[in-house]
Amino acid sequence: MAVITSDPFLVGDKSFVIKTDGDTATIVRIATGKNISQTEKESAGDYYNSNLNEIEYAKIYNLNFGADWIDKLGASDEWMAEVQTNPTFKNIFKKSAGKTGPNISFASAIEANKNWDLTSINSDANGNTTYNPGSGTLYYPLNRDREKTDYLQVSAVKYIPNSFGVATREGKKVFAGGLTEDADDRMNEKRIGSVFLPMQGGLADSSSVSWNDDKLDPLAAMTAKIAGNTIAGAGDGMVDAAKGLIDSSGDAARKVFAGVDENVVSTFFAGKAIGNDKLLTRGTGKVLNPNLELLFSGPTLRTFAYSYKFTPREDKEAKMIRSIIRFFKKNMAVQRDESGALFLKSPNVFRLKYIFKGRDQHPFLNKIKLCALTSCNVQYTPDGNYATYDDGSMTSYGMSLSFGELNPIYDKDYDGPENDMGY
Repeated sequence: MAVITSDPFLVGDKSFVIKTDGDTATIVRIATGKNISQTEKESAGDYYNSNLNEIEYAKIYNLNFGADWIDKLGASDEWMAEVQTNPTFKNIFKKSAGKTGPNISFASAIEANKNWDLTSINSDANGNTTYNPGSGTLYYPLNRDREKTDYLQVSAVKYIPNSFGVATREGKKVFAGGLTEDADDRMNEKRIGSVFLPMQGGLADSSSVSWNDDKLDPLAAMTAKIAGNTIAGAGDGMVDAAKGLIDSSGDAARKVFAGVDENVVSTFFAGKAIGNDKLLTRGTGKVLNPNLELLFSGPTLRTFAYSYKFTPREDKEAKMIRSIIRFFKKNMAVQRDESGALFLKSPNVFRLKYIFKGRDQHPFLNKIKLCALTSCNVQYTPDGNYATYDDGSMTSYGMSLSFGELNPIYDKDYDGPENDMGY
């Protein structure tokens, strides 16, 4: 059946069309009339179509607009709450879809186990829970304007291990980069959920690489040179090469110590014979030049730490804080393998991004690669005393998060545009 698209219409400060397909319809946010903000795009995740510049906001499953009539897609929690409580929304949707049907009150919708609920457990049409504490779009504080403020966005992503050759991703077979493929290249999966947190003091990053000192005295250097030449020229087989390697140490000693005082040479080898490397220094006041040099030994991984104090000012904010804490705990938790108790699966991982004015990556703060949440510490009495509101919510919470990047930073990571800080 062909999809019928309505004329554009405005609801509140947003523009939409309704695309009807048989017995269902999709409420689609469009940019015509009112531009789509970056916050809406970030919140919508994979429901945002960049090619069409539109968002699938919600699904209407009941075109009679009775119980269980709407389900959340890429819309925000606030918008869904207004849709459920403001009858004007439903009337506009009815008219745009060319349908009519009985109106029901918000209270009766809750009693009928509607598909979506802002602060309580979600239920499907059969009353079964669809609530997942590790998903959704969460934010603190509730009353901030994300269009005008900077914030830290933390999104959970399913962990995908390295793979030999071909791998199945998002239902499609793709050629994987092998067992050394970077995490960011193989985990471009749809977000499980996101949390928007306020900026805090002490933001920093520390870049480092590992260099270690190495010694190569003249005797060892000359031995290595002779040994390399001996093996490279061993055209008669490995037996002759091995013999040449054994003889090379004597040749190296003669070349290194040519012209050196005999007493120094004898003292050096006497020390070697008895296993005392300090005998040369004791007897001559000299040491063999170690040719000390600092050599690169490998990259290191960065870590990031954040500490937040949550102070709920109303019932809805207390529930949001609870959901935020559960979000981090659940997504960092080890997963059981579906095949049984023999194996355990890696936890989900996280994308961290500093957002500027609710739009995109902050141009003057560092980027962060895909991270694992290595620790989540929650303090339920950060003020030093036990205190709750009437509903049992604590008057404040403290949460400390420690993240570790899954891959090092390479020089090629800075080859992008120069209008940001890079990594």
